[in-house]
Amino acid sequence: MEKYSGLFQAAAIASVLSAITTAILIYGPDAETASDFAALAQLHDNPLYLYKRWVLFFHPQFAFVASIGVAAALFKKSPVLVSIGLFYLAVWAITEMTQQAYTIDALNQYWRPAYLGSENASDTAAYYSMLKGFEGISNSMYFVLLFGFGTGTFLFGLAFLSSNIIENCIGGALIFIGALSLAAFVGYYAGPSSITQTTDWVYEHFYGVVQTGVRIALGAWLWLSAARFANQD
Repeated sequence: MEKYSGLFQAAAIASVLSAITTAILIYGPDAETASDFAALAQLHDNPLYLYKRWVLFFHPQFAFVASIGVAAALFKKSPVLVSIGLFYLAVWAITEMTQQAYTIDALNQYWRPAYLGSENASDTAAYYSMLKGFEGISNSMYFVLLFGFGTGTFLFGLAFLSSNIIENCIGGALIFIGALSLAAFVGYYAGPSSITQTTDWVYEHFYGVVQTGVRIALGAWLWLSAARFANQD
């Protein structure tokens, strides 16, 4: 396993970077809430609005690189869980990147400026329809990424469970995050509003600390894995 030391170290760094991007997304400043549709369109060149879209573009990349390291470390112990979990995390990462690419490029570099600069009613109506329709496209991508993230994270959490207390803590945190995401998925798309009220409350009060903390813990665990596996065949 010595040949994997570089992978574990790269994954550890990526996990810490994903912790930083998580904290920025949850605790970083936001642009003022737009008062109407025109004000919403004017966000296309607002740095305080755009920076989180760029962070959201890179965040799943960091997290998925970390997941590759976790999968390599746990594969021998739990090949089924980590293989299926990695598939679902790949679905999440690619979908989230694509969603943010649409937001950064199509929405904020094309459709919003074109809507604000249109000089005739037909063009204004066409771009208005694009902007209104984008919400449905983005939400449909969120449908996919939320399910992928929840399922993959939950399965990775199960793969971590062992006799080691640190791995059990990491696994428990991942199971919590995965179950929360899947509960939110059910509440948003298939369940009663009471589920959404509960998951929203948990997201507001606990999610940021747990998500940031477990990504830091994963980074430390991956870094130590590089040394732990160095002398193994």
